[in-house]
Amino acid sequence: MENEDFQATEVLDPGARKFTHAGYGFLGLNVAYLVIAMIFIPPFNLGLSAILSLVAFLLLLGVLTYYLLKGKKRLAQVLAVIYGARSIFSAYSLMDVSTFQAVPYLLPCLLVTFYLLGRAGWDWP
Repeated sequence: MENEDFQATEVLDPGARKFTHAGYGFLGLNVAYLVIAMIFIPPFNLGLSAILSLVAFLLLLGVLTYYLLKGKKRLAQVLAVIYGARSIFSAYSLMDVSTFQAVPYLLPCLLVTFYLLGRAGWDWP
């Protein structure tokens, strides 16, 4: 009787949970990356090409997030390699005086995204 009143919740297996974290983390951290970068970019004319580029970026994020949520392991691995390389390059560019001012704020987004993608792609802890 007591079990009838209890609502059954769907328990995700650890692999699916990692892909869920990777997908939503990928989307959220890239949006945070975009916001931080836009804050530090000098003012510019927001013309049609800039708006189309922003829309294309957001659509690409949506598509990649969708496939990450579907559990595409190869996509997670490829994106982890890309974000790992971006993280290394950003960390290296911190040593240069003329680097983009937002790099210290953007680097944590890259590192966390790399970890979440690598966790899903290669079953890291």
